Amino acid sequence: MTIGEALKSLRLHAGMTQTEMAAGIVTESFYSKVERGVHAIDANVLIQILEKHHFDVTNFFEQISNQQSTEPHFNLAGDITYAQNNKDLATLDKIKQKIEVGEGTPRYGSNLGLN
Repeated sequence: MTIGEALKSLRLHAGMTQTEMAAGIVTESFYSKVERGVHAIDANVLIQILEKHHFDVTNFFEQISNQQSTEPHFNLAGDITYAQNNKDLATLDKIKQKIEVGEGTPRYGSNLGLN
């Protein structure tokens, strides 16, 4: 998975537009080209974008280095962090229920099917 593919997957999972994801840190045009693999992105700028949206930077890089598929799979910690940042109590309740029945085993790459 490329950085651009991972950014796009993360952005879509968060329900954000490219303009929102670029967050005034880079232009929407530049960001779009990063997602498509036309432009490379500086590591510092990438980290700024991830931190601006409260995405777990370490998890992002783990996704890139460990993921074999281009399908979006987000781990339990990432799902919880995203729901907490958005004060999404309904999603947090779903996560809790899945954990209680053993579906959300905390392991890398778990997909809780929250969408």
